[in-house]
Amino acid sequence: MKTHTSYEKMIQRERRKREQNLLQSPLNWFSLVGLYPLQTGENRLGHGSGYTIHIPELAQGAEALITLTGDEIWVEVGSHFTINGAPAAERQLRTDNDEKPDLLECASLAMRVIQRGRLYFLRVWDRDSQRLKSFHGLNYFAVNPAWRVSAEFIFFDPPRETIVHTAVGSEMRVSIPGSARFQMSGVNCTLLGQAEGDELLFSFTDLTRQDATYPGGRYLVTRRPVHNRLILDFNLAWNWPCAYTAYATCPLPPPENHLAMRVEAGEKRYHDE
Repeated sequence: MKTHTSYEKMIQRERRKREQNLLQSPLNWFSLVGLYPLQTGENRLGHGSGYTIHIPELAQGAEALITLTGDEIWVEVGSHFTINGAPAAERQLRTDNDEKPDLLECASLAMRVIQRGRLYFLRVWDRDSQRLKSFHGLNYFAVNPAWRVSAEFIFFDPPRETIVHTAVGSEMRVSIPGSARFQMSGVNCTLLGQAEGDELLFSFTDLTRQDATYPGGRYLVTRRPVHNRLILDFNLAWNWPCAYTAYATCPLPPPENHLAMRVEAGEKRYHDE
């Protein structure tokens, strides 16, 4: 009983840490208010139907021009805007793929150009977002040690590369070092593991997506295997950000990682979904 209590406290501690990390910056998933695709050529943004990009939260009269030419992005902003906290008129704009991406700001709004594959988007946060102010925690299944399972990891020689599709229609190439094989509730399961630095990421869906968990899938992260064995703790399965906002660009679980069983562990659907 003591071991169970210690384990449950550890899981609850990790869950609290995750929530703190999600809210560490005011520019987070709960303060997002927009995701706008950028077209090749001129993209005029402002408040009103006359703009290519209509941002309802933007003050009347505040406008900017973002021009996309090949892989270069240029911006012209009016007096309402700052770039990285300083006044600016016209300059090339760095995306989230660059070492130091640029941040456009106007009152409580912050904006950044993000790149997903060959697609570019303008991501918009509002520091005064009502969804951020009303955040009241995430939603979880009760902790159950039975969902902490030992798995055999089968290495691929050589590691495979595969294309992962995203919620916005872009693609990303990832490395798959191998697959984890294990048994849960009497069901034989296999999950492909994606290389994430010194760790492995397992993106998956299961039958709880029908009524209890985010339909787009969840993920868990584990250490690299030792002697072809690793631990998969589904009590620490997290939602992808798309569970919290329509303005995220999450990867979709590979078809091989759809589990034909209910995994009633880890994070549930977000309260406000």
